[in-house]
Amino acid sequence: MGSLASGTALASPVRAGVATQIVETAASADHLDYDHRQVTVSGRLMQRQADGTLVPLPGHTVRVFADGRSQDKTSTDADGRFTVTMTNPGYRVLTACSDLDATYAKGCADYRFTITQRPTRLSLNPLPASSKMGGWVTVSGRAEVLTSGGWRPFVGIVGVQALNSPVNNIAGMRVGADAGFSGKIQIRDSASWVATLYSEAYEYDQLTSTAPTPIRAVHPTSIWLYAPESRPVPGRPSTFQVVTSIRRFPDANYDSVVTWPLPDEPFKLYFRPDSGDPARLIASGRTGGDGTASVKHTSKAGERGTWFARIDPSSDQTGGVSYNVHLDVRYVTMLRLSAKPDPVRKGHKLTARGTLLAPGGKALGKRTVKIYFQARGSKKWVGMATVRTDAHGAFTRAFTAKQDGTWHAVFAGDILDLPVQAADYVDVR
Repeated sequence: MGSLASGTALASPVRAGVATQIVETAASADHLDYDHRQVTVSGRLMQRQADGTLVPLPGHTVRVFADGRSQDKTSTDADGRFTVTMTNPGYRVLTACSDLDATYAKGCADYRFTITQRPTRLSLNPLPASSKMGGWVTVSGRAEVLTSGGWRPFVGIVGVQALNSPVNNIAGMRVGADAGFSGKIQIRDSASWVATLYSEAYEYDQLTSTAPTPIRAVHPTSIWLYAPESRPVPGRPSTFQVVTSIRRFPDANYDSVVTWPLPDEPFKLYFRPDSGDPARLIASGRTGGDGTASVKHTSKAGERGTWFARIDPSSDQTGGVSYNVHLDVRYVTMLRLSAKPDPVRKGHKLTARGTLLAPGGKALGKRTVKIYFQARGSKKWVGMATVRTDAHGAFTRAFTAKQDGTWHAVFAGDILDLPVQAADYVDVR
């Protein structure tokens, strides 16, 4: 029988009531190992009288705890005695406590043991260096314990868990008859993974596999590019807005990913001309704390093409390219057209006059303007003439009035100026 301390109280609040004490504590053994797992603990529950004497407390519940958790329970007999037999406890300390109720306070006693640890062999096979966040990785390894009959499979569960991330889940895998285990883990964040024996006992000398294996989680990232709200004007600065985000798992109990802003992230802004020339870098920078950034750019006349922004991939991010934004940076033009007289007699002369102007009323000379006619009730446009504007941006051309319809002047635009059109209806009588 082991030499055991009696009457040791747990460090927990005790309700006022009749004091109790566990005495005459004993255990069938004070030494446990892998091959000798069973232990019987006993004692006698006493209540303290007003004069300080102790008398037995019969029919009262006594529980046995290990690591603060109840493992078994029994009731005291007529003489206050109790006995509990446990198999495979594997703990250095067991604590017996009487139940607390409205009449009696709690009384506790500790039973201490020496545990002879068994050598174990726990291994985790090599894991991939990286995985996309949310992906599943197959893991495997071996778990063995040295018994009197040699190395045998560990009977129980092996957990594969991350050492340094609260986001990753823990996966439990049962050891097979060949001592191997296998299963899947979901990668939610970068972490170093180890295998751990799921055992609350202290009988194994190696609970965790050696050489933790790091897996780098590659997080999906996104980038959006917002063009200036109004059409860029040549020679005037306009602002592009860059917005970035990253996808993460908030915590280990959250099954869906959440999009978060990506702060202090380097990005690049590119322009690809419609001419077919290669894309060129316009600006680079870093996002602010909210994952956004503003880029000012002064456009040049004739700057027509596609804009896009990108995040370069890194060791833990996928990178990304924004949708294309097409901008046509040319001067806005204005076209005036007047076909007179209106009304006009059939067969008589009709003159189409017009003016092509740039912003601020600047005349656009030596520009080609095409004149079309669409008869009333027809859907067909008929080309009537091609004219050139003079130094004042003006043009004129005479025609013979034949039928009612709409006269249409079209400037197709050029490298500096945007296309524009104008129309005027004439009544022919």
